[in-house]
Amino acid sequence: MTRVDFTRLISALLIEMSRQGENPIADFLKRSDEEQKRLYDQGLSKCDGINNVSMHQRGKALDIYFVEDGVLGPPKKGYDFWHEIWVNWGGEPAISWDEGHFEAK
Repeated sequence: MTRVDFTRLISALLIEMSRQGENPIADFLKRSDEEQKRLYDQGLSKCDGINNVSMHQRGKALDIYFVEDGVLGPPKKGYDFWHEIWVNWGGEPAISWDEGHFEAK
């Protein structure tokens, strides 16, 4: 999947989330090598950004969070629901330890 394909698909997912009453917030679309290394060093990523490059560094992953009444929380329909749609549309399956992560195939 190219970055253009990913951008189109993730945009459609965000629109569908909103259409179904969710309040998604997009975060960490594109990371620099330095930002990826910082997250790795803090134990927030399993990709060091050098030997194991994150799809965020390639612009092919987006972290999606949800807000309700100004507070972050899980999506109303659940992460499994949204990941199933994402996979059916051609995206990668969910990562068990990072449920807000949506990645290109």
